[in-house]
Amino acid sequence: MKILLIKQTSLGDLIHSSLAIEAIKAKWPESEIHFMVDRSCAFAVENNPHIDQFYYYDKVDHRKRLSKNKLAVFNIASDIFSELKKIRKTNFDLAIDLQGIERSAFFLYFCRAKKKFTKGKKPLMKGFKNASKDDHALTELRGTLKLAEIDAEGYFPKIYVDPKSVTSLQIKLPENLKFAIKDPDTKVIVVSPYTSWKTKDVPVGNWVKAAELISKTYPSAEFVFSATPDKRDELQESLDKALEGKEDLKKRMTNFAGQTNIQELLSLIEQADLVLASEGATGHMASALDTPLCVVFGPTKPSRVGPWGDKSTVVQSKEASCLGCYQRKCDNWICMQGIESQLAEESIKLLK
Repeated sequence: MKILLIKQTSLGDLIHSSLAIEAIKAKWPESEIHFMVDRSCAFAVENNPHIDQFYYYDKVDHRKRLSKNKLAVFNIASDIFSELKKIRKTNFDLAIDLQGIERSAFFLYFCRAKKKFTKGKKPLMKGFKNASKDDHALTELRGTLKLAEIDAEGYFPKIYVDPKSVTSLQIKLPENLKFAIKDPDTKVIVVSPYTSWKTKDVPVGNWVKAAELISKTYPSAEFVFSATPDKRDELQESLDKALEGKEDLKKRMTNFAGQTNIQELLSLIEQADLVLASEGATGHMASALDTPLCVVFGPTKPSRVGPWGDKSTVVQSKEASCLGCYQRKCDNWICMQGIESQLAEESIKLLK
């Protein structure tokens, strides 16, 4: 049984799609799974032992090349057809487009497969679309898989961490965190304040206030702030401002922005006692690694992309009437204010 799965982007959605791999292997243990993914998101599935062959799309590279030279479109087209040629070398028993957009459907249409299914609706293809736009993304994935007679109801997203990253992370960790991870009495809490949308970001100062409240119950807790390298200086400036006059708490706050590669970040999340996150990729990673998670939702809806499992909880403002607005720009940003007590309360519940 040879199966092609197509899921290029985005990161959170790609993590969601990993449940398909688990469900397929449970139904057909001897199946050979081929997977098409965008290079920018490949880490979410590249260590999955159930995937036999990868094919790659490269949206980031395509955009860079086009921004420099519009004529690069011809070389990009050549790259795309080259990858399609690789895919067409295999005659698949089943092909499923788990993304359901034009650039993923292109490969579904032209691959060689006895049966083809897609998420959403596409001409000449059998597809599945959520009855409501508020239905969870996992519901749509499971519905798509059901078209291929794959029951995925009991399966959830799962990330596999590269074992080498455990060792490389250990080398990079400061001594306080090395000790904290090994010490069963010290809680290690990863904080992820930034996302791809500014309106989804909980201000760093609010995370510090929540950490101060958590520290009343767990006075030795260590807080590790994670972010991309470009956010390191901004994060440090915000931490310095929020921690002014709070020397004890400051000693337990680590700015780890840009200090890890993706696999090392996954390893850190896996070893943490709790992840606190603005709604974004880090929360999806924590859920897929089965690490306790407290995630804040403002402009987006947890009914659509919320965490799963009994180790995850959602925090939302009790005052804002504009929740779920899906706006990427906002002058008020009230959905991120006054949530520190909720964050602390829910975090303490998860840490017990």
